[in-house]
Amino acid sequence: MSGGGFEDAAQAGIDGAVADYVVVGSGAGGGAAARVLAASGRSVIVLEEGPLVTRADVGATAFESMSRLFRQAGMSAALGRSAIPVLQARCVGGGTFVNSAIVWRLPEKVLGRWRGELGLAEGLPEAALEDAYATIEAELAVRPVADEIASRSDVLMRAGAERAGIAHRAVVRSERGCRGSGRCFHGCPNDAKQSGPVNALRRAVADGARVLAQARVRRIQVERGRAVAVLGRIEGPGPHAGRSLRVEARRAVVVAASVVQSPNLLRRSGIATGSAALGNHFMAHPGTSVVGLYRDPVNPWTGASQGYEAYGLRDLLGVKFESINVPPEVAASRLPGVGARFAARVERLPHLAIWAAALRADAEGTVRPSRLLGGDLVRYTPTPGDLDRLRQGLKRLAEMHFLAGATEVLPGVHGLPESISSPDGLDVFDRAPLDPCAYSLVATHLFGTCRAGPDPRRAVVDPHLRVHGVEGLYVMDASVFPTNTGVNPQHSIMAVATVAARRLAAG
Repeated sequence: MSGGGFEDAAQAGIDGAVADYVVVGSGAGGGAAARVLAASGRSVIVLEEGPLVTRADVGATAFESMSRLFRQAGMSAALGRSAIPVLQARCVGGGTFVNSAIVWRLPEKVLGRWRGELGLAEGLPEAALEDAYATIEAELAVRPVADEIASRSDVLMRAGAERAGIAHRAVVRSERGCRGSGRCFHGCPNDAKQSGPVNALRRAVADGARVLAQARVRRIQVERGRAVAVLGRIEGPGPHAGRSLRVEARRAVVVAASVVQSPNLLRRSGIATGSAALGNHFMAHPGTSVVGLYRDPVNPWTGASQGYEAYGLRDLLGVKFESINVPPEVAASRLPGVGARFAARVERLPHLAIWAAALRADAEGTVRPSRLLGGDLVRYTPTPGDLDRLRQGLKRLAEMHFLAGATEVLPGVHGLPESISSPDGLDVFDRAPLDPCAYSLVATHLFGTCRAGPDPRRAVVDPHLRVHGVEGLYVMDASVFPTNTGVNPQHSIMAVATVAARRLAAG
């Protein structure tokens, strides 16, 4: 097959486009699905709402990158007891373009529950999932962070976890030739990270797929119970901007627009609105960080953005710790104080190590369309139990800092001291508020709003990821996950989508 490529719809237009498969969204799920479907010899069109960005376009500062790559410049939020930022990419490659490329297979306990209690054994047979993982890992050059690009913060976390007796490892990522620039969250400046545009989407394009940027899908057209096309509008600057679009799907539409946008696309289309699961069961791994100050320079803007992790408390507390290496202006945002007090801390910026705790929260929220807030309304509040486990995790993270040699720890929790200078002061975490307003939380790993299951009353898609009640319509992103995972989900999203897409292509 020929004729594939990356295109800007605002420049090239979309007139009378038709394909066997139309994929809505170009992130982990959409990229994996497009990769498989294009390899089958069928025609594929991938529609992405955001721009096509090259490494030359990512911007020199975090502000530039966030403005260009993230939905609402990174200011989207889940509203509840507090406003929790929800970071979602809006560009070709989606989350694969702006995350740290961390690789974790679905934990066996999670997968066992999905297959046993939740009825997904038929859709996720062991052999098919294992083969999908193996293929993806080979294509994406999966490997642990190498010693030569490990940051000082990574080395310190390893020491702290070892002394605390918490299981740990170098982060396993998909990359070729990482230079340790600390900019994974803002688009790799060296194209070393194996994001969609570098790997899965590029492979799909080589097999004839068209990837169209600035193509916002607003509705799915259904005729006689079958999805036949998608409708929307061309975004961005260019001679075709503002024009309506219609892309016909001869065989199937695959929705992979994200945990927030996928359920809202279905709802706007009048699809699955009778299911109690549509837009409900929103889950996340809200996270925050604890900063340690060290005598010797750490330079927290060097190395892989996330190079080391301590995962030993994942089953006990539902927390996983990760080192965070980010540009100086982002690192400075974790410092407390104002005026001269803040300025004095900024002078010590090279001595910071920023370690994050990601929480597998029990809380569930909702997603609905909105005329405000960029078109999507997310409601979500962590439970008191979630916050109790989080504060226990933060206490252990602060302990790790001291065990690694920190002279001072900045807990970053309202109601606690700005600074703790001794391990003897860590008991303040036991009295930290059970109120999300006290924590600087960010939600990055999202799940559940089009959950999979055999019962159409309680699930949006069946175990094969087919939308209940509509022929030729699938969802292949983290919205189908019936629970959260406790680990970084990109690899699992790609594997689950690969299994479902292979089945679709074979049928």
